[in-house]
Amino acid sequence: MATLLKCFFASVFMVVMSTVSALAAGSGAYRLEVPDAGAAGKGSAFAGEANTPAAVYYNPAGLTQIVGQAVSVGVSLVQPRASYKDNSGSESHMKAGNFGIPSFYYVYGAGQFALGVGATSSWGLTTEWHPDGFARYAATKTVMQNKDYLITGAYKVSDQLSLAVSLDIDDSSVDKKKKLDQSAVGGVDGDVRLKGSDTAFGYRLAGMYRFNERHQFGLMYRSQIRHKYEGKVYVDGMDPVVQGIYGFSSSSYETTIVSKSTLPDSIVLGYSYKPDDKWTFNADLEWMNWSVVEEEKVDYSSETNLGRRSFLEQGNPAPKDWESVFSFSLGTEYKMSDRFRLRGGYYHHQSPIPEANWTASLPDADSNAVATGFGYDINKNLTLDMAWSGLFFKDRKIDNPYAPAGTYRQWISLTYATMTYKF
Repeated sequence: MATLLKCFFASVFMVVMSTVSALAAGSGAYRLEVPDAGAAGKGSAFAGEANTPAAVYYNPAGLTQIVGQAVSVGVSLVQPRASYKDNSGSESHMKAGNFGIPSFYYVYGAGQFALGVGATSSWGLTTEWHPDGFARYAATKTVMQNKDYLITGAYKVSDQLSLAVSLDIDDSSVDKKKKLDQSAVGGVDGDVRLKGSDTAFGYRLAGMYRFNERHQFGLMYRSQIRHKYEGKVYVDGMDPVVQGIYGFSSSSYETTIVSKSTLPDSIVLGYSYKPDDKWTFNADLEWMNWSVVEEEKVDYSSETNLGRRSFLEQGNPAPKDWESVFSFSLGTEYKMSDRFRLRGGYYHHQSPIPEANWTASLPDADSNAVATGFGYDINKNLTLDMAWSGLFFKDRKIDNPYAPAGTYRQWISLTYATMTYKF
């Protein structure tokens, strides 16, 4: 099943699946949440409602609300923008990005039981600054691509209570570039690149409780996912003086590396209120355990030469000391007719990254966002959902050893489209 999902996902993967910094309803850093236009139009406040195939992602316990089969295919266009202004007023802009991120869900509901599979992205990062710019010795380009495959099962315990479990497969790769500072020996900048990949597993436990036709609650726990990246580090353009000091035989060098990283666990509580046949109001509150990110450490144990090893170990490990944070989202939907629905939403994220360890490779900050969208039933089987949201990040003034002093700004535009077919 996992192989089948990977093949499908690759076939619809239109552009590099990555983006910048905090996106959609998540809790800062490189968390992504762009899985569905219908939920996005309500600020991604959907864990308590979860009545479409996107419940595979938001709360699989909601799958028992679907009877029969349904499939959703969607894409999200992510357009991040960021800039840096130093204390003298000189401004630099991060390279603008336009990224398409696809998603897919299939659900089979048999009343008391429901099964679902999905493919989307829950995490991701791309930042690219000028190779000769202010951040060149920290990061010129940083890419983290994650593809997530979800296999879920739900069971209706009673008319009020449903429970679910999900196996989550996270296929991840990283590619980091920066310049090598050789000014101390009178040399020009060299290049450093690190590449690695890993596939790791996690799970989700979910529940949904329906008090009555108006009030419904959802609760979901996402486990940690522990990655062990294996790859290589490459150094090019090494100055002859540096070669002599550390024992390198040429200006180019490569060696194998291992680096461990943990994606955080989280708990989300959702509530859905339907006062009548036209209105729906949703609210989600999520806690994300970013405190698991304590440091970034690369293992160079394959290099046995002490001189070359001392060169590689400079600045390793890099301290992170991230903090656990909350996010919340609010959303509403108004049924204008039997076929057309309007939506709106708001969400807020806290950044888990303290100023002391903040870097330009991940220019995160607290953010607020607004969302709007609509759903239209083309016929009794086919539905089109569209949404847009804009994330507005708080300006962040930074002065630490890992980033040049100045003010960092960013915002992100997200456009979503999803087609759902029921049969």
